[in-house]
Amino acid sequence: MLGYAYGAIRQGADVQIVRVQADVGPGFPRFTIVGLPDSSVSEAKARVRNAFHHSGLPFPKGRITVNLQPASIRKQGSWLDLAIAVAILRASSPQPIPGDATVFVAELALDGSLVPQSGLSAIGLHMYNEGLNHLCISQDQRLPWPFHRRFHVLRARDLADVVEQLRDPREPALDKTEIRNRFERNLHVPFHIGGRAELRLLSICAAGRHAMMLVGPPGVGKTTLADALVHLLPDLPEDHALEVAAWQEIVDPDYIFSLRPPVRKPHHTISPKGLLGGGRWGTPGEFTLSHHGVLLLDEMLEFTHTALNTLREPMDRGFIECSVLGKPTELPADFQLVATANPCPCGYHGYGDCACLDVDVRRYWSRCPGPILDRIDIIHHVNRAAGRDEKQDDLNACAARVREARAILTHRPTGPRLSEAADRALRLACHQLRASERDREKLTALARTLAALDGQEDILVPHVEEAMIWRRPGSMSPTRHALAVPQKKSIGGDI
Repeated sequence: MLGYAYGAIRQGADVQIVRVQADVGPGFPRFTIVGLPDSSVSEAKARVRNAFHHSGLPFPKGRITVNLQPASIRKQGSWLDLAIAVAILRASSPQPIPGDATVFVAELALDGSLVPQSGLSAIGLHMYNEGLNHLCISQDQRLPWPFHRRFHVLRARDLADVVEQLRDPREPALDKTEIRNRFERNLHVPFHIGGRAELRLLSICAAGRHAMMLVGPPGVGKTTLADALVHLLPDLPEDHALEVAAWQEIVDPDYIFSLRPPVRKPHHTISPKGLLGGGRWGTPGEFTLSHHGVLLLDEMLEFTHTALNTLREPMDRGFIECSVLGKPTELPADFQLVATANPCPCGYHGYGDCACLDVDVRRYWSRCPGPILDRIDIIHHVNRAAGRDEKQDDLNACAARVREARAILTHRPTGPRLSEAADRALRLACHQLRASERDREKLTALARTLAALDGQEDILVPHVEEAMIWRRPGSMSPTRHALAVPQKKSIGGDI
């Protein structure tokens, strides 16, 4: 007789739903698995046989052939143990076993108990896209809480319990720990976050996901400001959070699902390979691990020139093209870049007694390619003279305004529209300053964010003027003025 069951495997970034077919027939006792199994899948024969014995289930006598479809893809890991056992049971049991559309994902121990597997978020997302909504896992399996609403989850302790629940379904119960931790926010909020200009800057970048670079001397608070940005970011939608979890679980099997955006802080000695990821199995790099979140490059100018050049494609397109298992694959990399830097090697150019020659300062800034600096929306000089009197309540109020502005920009993709006067002012400024097309796009995006923060339906002239203060297009571009001495008064003091 023939029996079948659905299983799933994950090989790095690649997820595949596997249809397991089992044929039990007369003949000399033999257990064969075909369909390009590797050694770990072939070893399932011993695990399945012992699980039947210790679960009190009769193991069929005769010739057993298991086929893993599609047969052209190599299978690895212990993901398919439970699916193989259920397919054999359906092929040999005189009583039918329901649950034809259920996907079984668990490893079998020798005593028949189900062993949890890591990385089920990616499999769950793939099932959801394929229209499969029944999942059978170990009772100890940790699962993101949105899956309990999207799937009919069957949790079992061993193989016998799986058969019992398939024949007599129970009402699935949601893990109370997941419910309790669902809306918890573990955030370290700095006590001092800068003055009004810095708070305005953080609100703009958080609302519009604009890339920013903070330049200043050591100890002025650049990293503290960058960390404060994380508090202002709104929670991710469930779909985005599940996508983040799918990639995080590849490098961290103990990753705990959260709606908070991921934040990655790679060390400045990281290689381009560590940033991009890829390889045979599509291992995610720092760009992909910061997808839908923040990539914080502390002391950006200490990174190698080659490493910083890898920012071009993800900043423009939001993904990275690579080859995984011989197939063209796109690794997502839609992150918000936040960078910090000293103004010179000693750190005090324009802020105090600088011991660096001009040639040393220029060589220092040449580590970052000009096109990368041009892609950064805002380059802000943090000044020591700025007040450090903003409190926790001010930060929470800004976070609320950021959430409202993000909702406006998300639900209306075009966002606030340019008024006629604002459009004329923008065109005139770009013409006089010889701004590039990228400058014009960045200025429009910044003005749209400013209008959303102010709750305006149209972009007004003051929004365009403030956007030009932050962006400095054309002849005032950050690339040309990277070495400029910052003003003693914060540029946002009168905003």
